[in-house]
Amino acid sequence: MRALWLTLMLSIVLAANAFGQMSERERLRWVRSAPRIDSIVIEGNSFYSDSEVKDRLYAKEWNWWRSLKGDRRIEVQRETFSRDTLEIKYMYLTEGFLGVQVQHRFEMLPDSNALVRIDVAEGRRFRYDTTWITGDTPAGLNGRFSKVSSRLEPGEPVNPVDIRDIEFELKTYLANRGYPYAEIDHDIDTTQVHELARVIFTARADSLVRFGDVDIVGTQRFPEYVARRELKIDSGKVYRREDILESQRRLFESGYFSTLQLNRAEDSPNRLRPDFTLRVRERKTRYVSTELGAVGQSNLRDLAWLVSAGVGKRNIFGSRRGELSVSYFFSLGEDSRVLQNNYRLRFTEPWFLGLRMPLTLGFEWEPTLRVPDNEYKRRSYSVSAETQRRFGRQTRVAAGIEYESLKLSDFPEDISIPGVDETTSGRRSLFVQFRQDSRDNLFVPSRGAYIDILADYFGGFLGGDDDFYRVEASWSTYQRVWPGWIGAVRFKVGFSEPFGDSDSLLTDDRFLLGGANSVRSFRENRLGPLDENGNPIGSRYIVVFNQEFRWKTVQIFNEIPLIGSFFKSFPLWQSVFVDVGNGFLELDHVRLDRLAVAYGTGIQILSPAGPIRLDYARRVDTEQFDFATRWHFTILYAF
Repeated sequence: MRALWLTLMLSIVLAANAFGQMSERERLRWVRSAPRIDSIVIEGNSFYSDSEVKDRLYAKEWNWWRSLKGDRRIEVQRETFSRDTLEIKYMYLTEGFLGVQVQHRFEMLPDSNALVRIDVAEGRRFRYDTTWITGDTPAGLNGRFSKVSSRLEPGEPVNPVDIRDIEFELKTYLANRGYPYAEIDHDIDTTQVHELARVIFTARADSLVRFGDVDIVGTQRFPEYVARRELKIDSGKVYRREDILESQRRLFESGYFSTLQLNRAEDSPNRLRPDFTLRVRERKTRYVSTELGAVGQSNLRDLAWLVSAGVGKRNIFGSRRGELSVSYFFSLGEDSRVLQNNYRLRFTEPWFLGLRMPLTLGFEWEPTLRVPDNEYKRRSYSVSAETQRRFGRQTRVAAGIEYESLKLSDFPEDISIPGVDETTSGRRSLFVQFRQDSRDNLFVPSRGAYIDILADYFGGFLGGDDDFYRVEASWSTYQRVWPGWIGAVRFKVGFSEPFGDSDSLLTDDRFLLGGANSVRSFRENRLGPLDENGNPIGSRYIVVFNQEFRWKTVQIFNEIPLIGSFFKSFPLWQSVFVDVGNGFLELDHVRLDRLAVAYGTGIQILSPAGPIRLDYARRVDTEQFDFATRWHFTILYAF
């Protein structure tokens, strides 16, 4: 009887094991099927509430709104388990819970949906006590070490992420001052009875290192100096990691190389004076370029099209560049026409006066063409010289001089040149431009700012037929206002003034406003002074303010056959905006009650070429402007 009982128990155990194995296989298949998450249960937490933990999770409980948006987080994904476990640990570790433990599992519900269960063992919470720095470092660097480590304020929760950041910062600091072999370690002393923890950094600087020689491999089409002059690595110079990274960036920016590798030479005999090897793959010396597509930021139409072609050579007289190109801008639809065309010849000296400051000499010819939105014809040619200099990665200053021969003909009586049927002028001008760009993305920036200031000076001491100056400045800033939403703001002003023998300005020398990229709800260039036929004559003063909020919207097309896969690759975004601005002929006309105000919403498809944008704008009815609505279709955001 006893033997029978033992046999029965053994059979039950074996059956249970077999069932467990089978259930495990079924569970794996179930997880791979991406079941819907019905609920998330958090247990063991006291410092953070359930809602605070859930807000940080990648996994989200199913609801109809998330389902409509096509949010894949409402389903169990392969990355859900590890991602959420790390996220919860990160939450607690950064608040001083150094021994936190997290158990995370999925449970199958009767309807085959998923329940996510998370068990948290918080453990003790530690706060900073004192910070010590020990080891062997040069005396001149101790002040920096103390300043960095002082960020760990006594009484604040211990944050291992901040400690790691400080460790990395100190090591980088040493590597940029000749100590690339330096080692920085830390220890968090949690052995004390109370909940205060000492942090001890141990630094070992090793020996001072200087750069050795650089061997360049792969230069055949271009002279070797094309690569060597971009290097900030000089033999005998104190080793700096920043110089290696900056050299790589400059080599890519030069435009001569498609790929490159800058590494320490494997057979370098002296660890304190290491040699380096630069391996490059050169680009072709001759090239042909073509372009066909839409231009979203045209001042001529909401959406202009571009066709261009060019030929160029990169190794004229060694490393100089030459390019010949032709471009046509045109519009399609009811008003199909060529808006602008030009032929351009350019010659560039990349290192002007031995400085990394390229000088470009240019010749441009624009054949006779009727000016869009006006009745007269325009023809011009110009010669110019332009140079620019970068200051860091974000700032660029450019300056240039130009001579332009401009001929206007076949125009009626105009406010700028009354009673004249034809005019030809020779213009001489200087320009200076300042740009600073800290945006994190050129197409859809979510942080940073963009500043652009352009000043033109015509005539005066330069001579020429026209005397005036013009200044245009804009400032845009971007930031995340709440999760998933980006706030974008732009201020833009401009003014132009004649002086000397000039008492008026041509339309081409004034500012044109209105349209998809300035103040929406107006036709392109139709905001500001107009002639009796409703054509723009341009403004001498402009003021523009734009506020826009952008977010990833409901992905309503994702599940539609045939086109669903396309929209998954190029998601839909949405925006709401307010545009304010106007253009004026006289400074005393600039008043708040004369500014146009428009608001609206838009939808964008994020394509590889940038956002394809459709905006609907409504103009506010005021004493100056009647109510109106307008659709704008173009490419790229307004700013």
